Amino acid sequence: MLTLGFAVLALTLAVAVWRSLGQAPVLSYWPFAWRYDPDLPVSPHTWRQLWLALAQSAAALALLCGALFAKRWRLAWLSAAAALALLTDWPSPRMLLTEAHSSSYQRSPLPFSDANLLQGGRLYQAHCAACHGAAADGRGALAASLPVWPSVLGPALFQNRLEGELHWRIAHGGQEPAAKPAMPAFGAMLNAEEIWQVLDYLRLRAYGVSGGGMPAVAAPVVELVCRDGRATRISGLRGLPLRVMAHAPDAPEEPQDPRLLTVALTRGESQDVAADCVAAGVDAWNAYALAAGVPPDQLAGAQFMVDRQGWLRARRLPGAAPAWTSADDVCGPGGRMEGTTARGLGQLLQAMDRAPIAIPDTRREH
Repeated sequence: MLTLGFAVLALTLAVAVWRSLGQAPVLSYWPFAWRYDPDLPVSPHTWRQLWLALAQSAAALALLCGALFAKRWRLAWLSAAAALALLTDWPSPRMLLTEAHSSSYQRSPLPFSDANLLQGGRLYQAHCAACHGAAADGRGALAASLPVWPSVLGPALFQNRLEGELHWRIAHGGQEPAAKPAMPAFGAMLNAEEIWQVLDYLRLRAYGVSGGGMPAVAAPVVELVCRDGRATRISGLRGLPLRVMAHAPDAPEEPQDPRLLTVALTRGESQDVAADCVAAGVDAWNAYALAAGVPPDQLAGAQFMVDRQGWLRARRLPGAAPAWTSADDVCGPGGRMEGTTARGLGQLLQAMDRAPIAIPDTRREH
């Protein structure tokens, strides 16, 4: 029990360090069956029980140290330390920690590219849509015949779980190995990279259907041609704010803004557009349609603001009264900014720089 106490104490200290850094670690292997979850509700009684157990363990350790240096009554000191340690009532780990797996702190190593995202969509439709639904709404053709109703694979999925744990559950099944699985283990049908592709597709799709209601979603990496030859992929423009625009041939050209670079999506149409860079691929168009939450044939006229680190921070869809919307207060407390003028763009740029997303980029580029 004393060992468990020191393990919990060490874990608590490690969590405090991680939280002070402001970002979650990236670990290839997590050796413990439990992890700390800041969103787990812990009762005051459990906290009091933990602090009392830690105090008792500290007292037992002090008695043990005293026994090492005592010239008399050493056995009594050791007996008191052992008794105090044995009588220590530790709270159950389930009351303080969340069950974890070896891959809990892993993150996708794949580029968040149009090719990987669309391949993830194809894999999802082939292996997952029959249960979870083509729209990831939990209403697949087989849903009613299953012992457990399939979950909705939307924004809440990524807000409540770590990427690595989602990967583990797809590979090993929906529940713990000792329980009857809610879904089959796909580890024999999909390799590790294919599971990451499915998760990346679902993440971008959730961002789109939620109206941009998910923070920390990367801008899809697409191939492009820049007028000055500065980059061949959108990831090569990191360090600069970007406005990604789905070109609408019949719409008036928007003036260039010297404060940012403009990337035009054209779906293979004429590249004679007013933009610093052009992404003409159909895959690039379809990937940003996912981010917009609209079918590809309705994307024309949509715009996205991408910050200097490559994160999607706001979007504006075509309509009668288009407005910039966001999930992280870039567009104000209500997540909406009606101003689409140069002044409105200036406010967006200032807000993005003022509140950067502090998550490291761990993905590899090919």
